[in-house]
Amino acid sequence: MSTKVVTLPESPKGEELEDYIAALFQASGHFVEKQIIESDPSDILELDIFATYYGPEEAVQQLIEVKSGKWGFTDLFKVVGWMEYLGLERGAFFMTRWDDRESAQRKMEPLGLDVVCFDDFGAAPRLFTEKGFGSFAEPRLIGLWRHSYGVERKFVKLIHQKERAGAEGAKAAKTYHRQINNGTFFARAPEESLALLYDAYREHPKLALGYAREIDGAGFDPHTPASDSPSYKTALRNGTHPEVQACMYLEHRARLAILKAAVDYALAHPDGPPEFRVSEDGKSFFFQGLAYHVLPETFHDGIGWLRKQSNFRRYATFWQQFLWGWGGFYLEDRAEEEFEWMAQYSGIPAREIPTALEAFDRFFPIAGDWLTTPGSTDIHMLKMVPFIFQGIGAHQRRIQYNLVDNLSALRPSAPYTIPDLARRISCAVDFLL
Repeated sequence: MSTKVVTLPESPKGEELEDYIAALFQASGHFVEKQIIESDPSDILELDIFATYYGPEEAVQQLIEVKSGKWGFTDLFKVVGWMEYLGLERGAFFMTRWDDRESAQRKMEPLGLDVVCFDDFGAAPRLFTEKGFGSFAEPRLIGLWRHSYGVERKFVKLIHQKERAGAEGAKAAKTYHRQINNGTFFARAPEESLALLYDAYREHPKLALGYAREIDGAGFDPHTPASDSPSYKTALRNGTHPEVQACMYLEHRARLAILKAAVDYALAHPDGPPEFRVSEDGKSFFFQGLAYHVLPETFHDGIGWLRKQSNFRRYATFWQQFLWGWGGFYLEDRAEEEFEWMAQYSGIPAREIPTALEAFDRFFPIAGDWLTTPGSTDIHMLKMVPFIFQGIGAHQRRIQYNLVDNLSALRPSAPYTIPDLARRISCAVDFLL
């Protein structure tokens, strides 16, 4: 395992400050979306962070703006305008100095905007909780999520870099990222978002494999009928070709977006899709459920299963945690213990975690199961999770099991568990550095 260390700034600025605020919301059980841009055709607005907390009674959404430099009341009223545009009751504005504008808290509160100053990052998590944004089951996860967002940010930048260099796969990946991160966010209803997501999903069914074959010299094709590629295999097994791993990340991001839209749809229509309604004058019919019926049959089956689960409203949050925090795997010989931790962080009872892990099989059925054990190891993993994010998950095990200095203290049941975890950690460290 690498002896190099990725350090996090104690007083983050710029993009790292945005990662820090997002990590606070993520570690406190929110579903987090970042850097969302609406263009029509020019940029209308750019949202730093959008957080949703799926509570037992309702889903609470809020817009978060982050400023590490100078700011003024015009910045605050801009956020209030965005809240009005998006129909939001809550928003937050985070910065690191008051600049003699302490009155902003009092003036913005009636407008639903919380103004928060993090001028002491040692006290920031406590202030975050005191302000009512959420509490932390494990405060140490804040740092882990900062690393996770660092990986995400570098993946996106790498795709842009490769696109400028002329890679066709990177060009498609950049478009795909915009579709799943920006385009569907502003849909008027969950079913419209789902239709857009499935269209994008069908356009890029084998994005990572197609890009890998371009690296091999065969040319890019996201619909390639081929099933193998040397570059793809090494990216899966050894963490090489970070641009291919970035595409794997985007493929799972799309699946996660569909799952979140499914949760939102099930909450909006708990008894099934509305078939029609009559206008007030009784002369016209409106077929509100039409968009639902054009969605794939796999979605119909998936959402039918989803509605039967007592804690389905937490499934999108759980899967975001599982993919980018737990690395898309759990240790089979410690499954009971790991499920207890997952339950603590996600709000889903431990006994229901195995059911929640069926979601990808239900919504995106493939030959075999999505979860697999790759050899003589205790790592039971979701297929196609980037090796680098698996490294984030392996690092989380160091935190959970207090193995910072010695992974062998884990004492696994399978012979390759320790070297497998070490390789994944080294891959993530090398990428972040």
